[in-house]
Amino acid sequence: MGSSSVRERIAIIFMTVSVVATLVLGGALAAQLGHPKDQVVQVGAASAAGSDGGVGGGDQSATAPADTGATTETPAAAGTAAGTGTAAGGSTSAAGSGGAATGTKSAAGSVTAAAGQAGATGRKTTATTRAPSGPAGTTPGGAPSAPAAPGGAGAKGPDNPDEGVTADSITVGGIYDETGPVDATVERDAVRSYFNQVNAAGGVNGRKLRLLDCDSAFDPSRAHQCSQRLLSQKILSVVGWTSPSGEEPETKFLTSQGVPTIGGLSVPAEFNSPLAFPTMASLVVHGTAMGHHAKDLGIQAPGIIVVNFNFIAPIKDALLKALHEEGIKEASVEAVDATKADYSDVIVKLRAEGAKSIIGALDPFSYARMFQAMERQNFKVPVLGFGLDKKSANEAYGSAADGAESLMPFKEAFDPAFASQPDVAEYFSAVQRYFPNQVKALDVYTEAQWVAAKVFVEGLKRIQGPINRQSLTAALNTLKDFQPGLVPSLSYGAGNHDPNRCFSWIKNDKGTWKTYGAQKCF
Repeated sequence: MGSSSVRERIAIIFMTVSVVATLVLGGALAAQLGHPKDQVVQVGAASAAGSDGGVGGGDQSATAPADTGATTETPAAAGTAAGTGTAAGGSTSAAGSGGAATGTKSAAGSVTAAAGQAGATGRKTTATTRAPSGPAGTTPGGAPSAPAAPGGAGAKGPDNPDEGVTADSITVGGIYDETGPVDATVERDAVRSYFNQVNAAGGVNGRKLRLLDCDSAFDPSRAHQCSQRLLSQKILSVVGWTSPSGEEPETKFLTSQGVPTIGGLSVPAEFNSPLAFPTMASLVVHGTAMGHHAKDLGIQAPGIIVVNFNFIAPIKDALLKALHEEGIKEASVEAVDATKADYSDVIVKLRAEGAKSIIGALDPFSYARMFQAMERQNFKVPVLGFGLDKKSANEAYGSAADGAESLMPFKEAFDPAFASQPDVAEYFSAVQRYFPNQVKALDVYTEAQWVAAKVFVEGLKRIQGPINRQSLTAALNTLKDFQPGLVPSLSYGAGNHDPNRCFSWIKNDKGTWKTYGAQKCF
């Protein structure tokens, strides 16, 4: 009995020790699981960093394939490529619904998001990050927020990734007809040239500028897809865009979403929103100016040819109204598609209807086909238009363009009389440095977008405190008699904007455009 009792007591002691050890180890494990040192998050695989965090130098060919309509990131990305997953708070941001895309790096150092209709969401991978310690504030995405910067011009201000502003970069968007009958890649590259120049000098208060471009491919539905994609990719504004197919409706859409638009073709919608900041005279005012200037030129019985864009009707109406006020009766009015390959039938019709001159409202490439048809049929009459000064298109105009006249809301950069002026030299120098193949394609429309880029940067510099769409709009409205070069001055203020109603006049002298007469305002 005695030995049995001892054995029982020893067994009881071992059992008690085992239970206590189990409780202690289990509690420690539970405590460890309740306070992890690391958390798993999703990051976009398409993230890519450029060498300088901003727009890459050189002639970048970062356009999307014609059959995708995808947004491309034209500069080298300063951090995660737009539209990819973020590593904030364990969440992944999706750039639109459906149709994922994988970012691919092009030889030019830019990230191309080859996508379908929806936004470009990066392929998900896992990574671990140290959980933040302390009571730091967070953004809605879960990432630590930057401390508020003191007010005053030049202050860097806090990040605002939801509107394209990070610690290192400011992202804007642009919609361009990069494929199709109208080539707007040169307008895109004019903006990129100025952004490159600013980034090479350190950016704006330390932040590099990034342009995301999207090909609207001369298709209004594609233009709207571009708007939706750019919104999903978190842009601050639209800068220097050129989309003849989509700019009129997309101005209304983007500004309704609170996105400021700067520059563009000066379509009517851009003069009917306080968030649109055009840089040249309204195309409607172009129509008025041409109609009245026709009187000065002694034009009679004009045959009027207009390209059938979705914004052309009010321009045509303004032209006819001004002509009639000057006692000039048109011989014919012809609307043509931008895809029209041969103007021979139009010229035959104008001749048959007694046209003694031509007033055109066409794109530069359509003008080339018009002049070629005039030369083939030996139809030599005075020509008045606008947007005639694209040097690469001029080479196809032929002798029929000699003596033609064009309205010019900016300084004619190709006029030899202006070649040595600092603003012209800066413009040509930047494009020559970064996109030399585009120099011959420069024209009045690229000047408008170059100026738009300068207006945008000036607005950024004037922001006091946080950079967002509202503060950018307020800063732009402080521009009074701002002189960006190539245009005498621009002024904006509260309400809708109409900063420039004045024109110079240029005349083709054996292939060279020369400015004559004083600038006139309408």
